[in-house]
Amino acid sequence: MAESQTTPEFTGPYKATLTELASVIDWLWSEHDKSFVKAGDDQVYAFGGDGYVLVLDERRWGGLIELITPQGALQIKPGDDGKVTVVSTETDQAVLTRILKEGSAGLKRYYENRYWSTPKTAAG
Repeated sequence: MAESQTTPEFTGPYKATLTELASVIDWLWSEHDKSFVKAGDDQVYAFGGDGYVLVLDERRWGGLIELITPQGALQIKPGDDGKVTVVSTETDQAVLTRILKEGSAGLKRYYENRYWSTPKTAAG
């Protein structure tokens, strides 16, 4: 599968928190080592620590994204219309917003405190 790096324009009640999560995902993708496991035709990546986990495939926003936090878990799925949908067993919008916000902050906090990052290499 080809890698998709296009972050969608977010709308709706989760616009700000999805934009924040997208920033964290872009930062993790560019700054930190990653390796994948094969799941069918997909290359699946997992980031996380300290109770915060992010699982996504190489399509990023074009595929399923799972966010797990101590406060709860949710899935972010692409729609046929190009918009993403936040899905969870939790239905309270305030709780889902908190999960997104805490998930972004928890992942960033965990990785910012690591002592390494992926070195930049010259394009050749």
